[in-house]
Amino acid sequence: MTTLIAPPEPVRVDIASLWPDPAPLPSRLLPVEPFYPEMLPTGLRRWGEDIASRMNVPLDFVGIPAMIAAGSLIGKRVGIRPEVNTDWTEVANLWGAIVGPPGAMKSPAVAEAFAPLRHFEAAAAKDYEREKEEYDNAQWFFDAQEKQARGSIMARLKDPEDGAVQFDALNLRRELGPPEPPAQKRFIVNDATPEKLGELCRANPMGLMYHRDELLSLFKDLEQDEKATGRAFMMTAWSGQEAYTFDRIGRGTIRIESVNLSVFGTTQPTKLAAYLQNSIRSFDDGMCQRLQLLAWPDCGSKFVDCDRRRDQEAREAAMRCYQSLQCLEPEARECQIDPFDVVPYLRFDADAQAAFKAWREKLEAKVRDPDLSPALQSHFAKYRGLAPRLALIWHLASEGYGPVTRAAWEMAQLWMTYLTSHAERAYGAIDTDKTDTAARIMRRVTKGDLPAQFTARDVYRNCWSGLKDREGVEHALKMLTDYDWLSADRQLTGGMPKVLYTPNPKALKQTIH
Repeated sequence: MTTLIAPPEPVRVDIASLWPDPAPLPSRLLPVEPFYPEMLPTGLRRWGEDIASRMNVPLDFVGIPAMIAAGSLIGKRVGIRPEVNTDWTEVANLWGAIVGPPGAMKSPAVAEAFAPLRHFEAAAAKDYEREKEEYDNAQWFFDAQEKQARGSIMARLKDPEDGAVQFDALNLRRELGPPEPPAQKRFIVNDATPEKLGELCRANPMGLMYHRDELLSLFKDLEQDEKATGRAFMMTAWSGQEAYTFDRIGRGTIRIESVNLSVFGTTQPTKLAAYLQNSIRSFDDGMCQRLQLLAWPDCGSKFVDCDRRRDQEAREAAMRCYQSLQCLEPEARECQIDPFDVVPYLRFDADAQAAFKAWREKLEAKVRDPDLSPALQSHFAKYRGLAPRLALIWHLASEGYGPVTRAAWEMAQLWMTYLTSHAERAYGAIDTDKTDTAARIMRRVTKGDLPAQFTARDVYRNCWSGLKDREGVEHALKMLTDYDWLSADRQLTGGMPKVLYTPNPKALKQTIH
């Protein structure tokens, strides 16, 4: 009798179990310090809090532009000498930017913070129009006088015995003298060529604000080879005290005794990370490190309705504060005058001086840390001058006079702690920006927006938000492959090799936040 043996049951293999466990992707953003109201000078504090509260935005969105606006009004009217004996002088102009996602109300908050500058700008424009009309009338009268005098001189030249005609002509020209054209007082500029900006800086030697809503569009424009002169001019303007000369065939020679320019703008997280990475790799000339007041706060996801009238009393106090800065008289603030320097200055008082010295020693040790990235070393090295500038602005905007006080220095030190954390987040995003892009790709995978096997082109050709850049997508796909969220299958074709990406089934069960 033959015994039939049943065939063995087929072994069922769980394909997903053959895949490795996906490793956690790198952390996306470092934590940052909050913006404390005390960081704003006393005259601006309530006003800044009121704007941020009514607009439902972080106080950073108001505090950063408000502080830079104050610095632009002080400009080089008054400087600070941070050391007891040296001539090292810092002036009050600042560069900065706020970082936030689209729709975070950055621009409306900044518009509120810059309202005093706009008010001064409008008033100055009216004054200029009136002075220009007076100048045009004076110029017309001068032209008529000169025409009449020229006719008289020409008639006398026909008389060969009139030997005094040349002497009289020179004296007459000196007596007539053309009228002086009015200088156009400006407070804020939004768009200008480097040469025009140079002319505006020459006409406004005490200081000027350059505000560009999307600031990185300006910086990227300056990266073009033909804009090298403009880039050099902007970098010179950061110190607030250096001279600059434009030599142009059309415009002639424009010499600016000292360029004092404050710069502010806004940008988005993905744009900032990409710009920092490209700027450091391609230029590494310190341009991006000049954005010292760089703030990237956490934007709350919860909306708080605050439909109320503005605090008019706080707004008027802020306007008085800004008005006092734009009319600042060094003598009234007990500034010292150096006969060999055009910038009046203050120094720290004894307590503030000791605190600054202790802080400086720690900063120098940090800057020299070999484990710190070169980009952050360059950024933090500029804190030597930034901290005294912030102390000076806080002191003057809080109606201070005489030596800069310990209270002003403590607020500056609070600023430095705050700014350090935001700089570390921004430069850390150079590496973690790929994580954001990777997260966007995986969300598209789990939603079924991509086929079971896809290429890099399948991702970026759809022009999804945050996934439009080919190079960024390819870097993120490599990260996902390295961390076992995807597998990469390289296939040879008639042309360039084709890489097909397949999602790890285990990864589809996880969530990237």
